[in-house]
Amino acid sequence: MLRPKHFGWNSETAPSNSYQGAMPSPSESREIALEGLREFDRMADAVHNAGIPLTILEDRGEPACPDAVFLNNLFCTLPANSVEHQDLGDVDGPNPLSSGGSGLVHFPMESPSRRMEIRLNLAHELIEAGFQVDFESDWSDWAEGGQYLEGTGSMVLDHQHRVAYAALSSRTSPTLFRLWCSAFGYEPLSFETEDHHGLPLYHTNVVMSLGRHLAFWGGEAVEPFARREIHQRLRETGRLVIDLNQQQISEFAANVLEAYSADGTTHWIASQRAIASWTAAQRRLIEAHASLISVEIPTIERIGGGSARYMLAENHLPSRLTPLQEKS
Repeated sequence: MLRPKHFGWNSETAPSNSYQGAMPSPSESREIALEGLREFDRMADAVHNAGIPLTILEDRGEPACPDAVFLNNLFCTLPANSVEHQDLGDVDGPNPLSSGGSGLVHFPMESPSRRMEIRLNLAHELIEAGFQVDFESDWSDWAEGGQYLEGTGSMVLDHQHRVAYAALSSRTSPTLFRLWCSAFGYEPLSFETEDHHGLPLYHTNVVMSLGRHLAFWGGEAVEPFARREIHQRLRETGRLVIDLNQQQISEFAANVLEAYSADGTTHWIASQRAIASWTAAQRRLIEAHASLISVEIPTIERIGGGSARYMLAENHLPSRLTPLQEKS
């Protein structure tokens, strides 16, 4: 997670995100930034108190980036894999798959203000925090050519089955999505969506989330053929599918994340707004497989147009500590 210093409304992202609220007045901006910080701290405490390992990055003083709290768009970490060497085509640099290790990937953002969030020393920060980074792959320059792929907002990754799902929008280029999947050994499955205003959903993680046993799937927002195909594909992976309607999607019902305590306990992290939108039957099913961590982030949701999943970047990097060091 990243503790924000400048949380606020972003005029550059609003045209493609219908879930952002109306632009606040200048007099409201300072209180919004402070409330965003308070909501972040409460959420971080809830995650930490559940025993989930958590690394918190500090926001920079300058440049001021109002969306920096939505860390999962900027980068992702990938677990070690055993995929054979593949031809990367036009991708410059060494094949990241050849290392066979875990790595860090940076992504190209549509909004110029969000491109300023990039942390050039992020690999060093993660190494200093005790994690092993076997390779680093930077795709951020694709933004200069008008090609965007906004991390695990644009893609929902099934690492176990090597499948990547993408709802296409101005923030998710189909060409770059396929190229990224080829580079990292994922099968690309893309689809078209419509939100409650008839516009493409800006990110995939608004319409779906995957856990070990459950899949949140907002099929009502997806074009019919892909809706059936992906629903079936999710069931074939052994997951129970929680079908969400358009109203639930607009309440961030699918913008949730499965995480694990150090003792192996499974949790779903979700906002109070998301949980309130689930039916009683859906909640019973979710709680039969995991405990819920309910977080109160109404200002971040209303002003930023994103919910709990956006604030959490999964860490698949192994610890650099030896077993003896970890015990000491």
